Amino acid sequence: MNNKNLGLSVGTILLVVAIVIALLLPKPKALEFFTILLASIAAAYAGFTFADRSRTQDLIIEMANISMYLVLVLLSLWVTPYFLVAGYFWHGVWDAIHHEKIKLVHTRVPEWYIYGCIFFDFAIGAFILIWII
Repeated sequence: MNNKNLGLSVGTILLVVAIVIALLLPKPKALEFFTILLASIAAAYAGFTFADRSRTQDLIIEMANISMYLVLVLLSLWVTPYFLVAGYFWHGVWDAIHHEKIKLVHTRVPEWYIYGCIFFDFAIGAFILIWII
């Protein structure tokens, strides 16, 4: 199985699991679940950054981005869940920025993870957007 198919398979499985969990919870608790999930997904980049021993410039960029997710998560809890949707959509863009064909940030991220996470982020963001309207 190539990296793209592996990533899409993992992303699909995680998407189904996340949606099933959310549908079993009351909506306010499901939104809290999605905020914790977004914070955890964003934190994965801290792991990639430190494991890669990234350049100082990339480390600063990654940590600034992770800080932005913290702000979006808090705003989604305190103001409106539309910030949660924005966080997932931005995370999909952030994943793409790490793809070897774009590579605006040089932190090494497994290629399969990038494909799976782009799919998951945009799909779960769309699910949440439709769900909260």
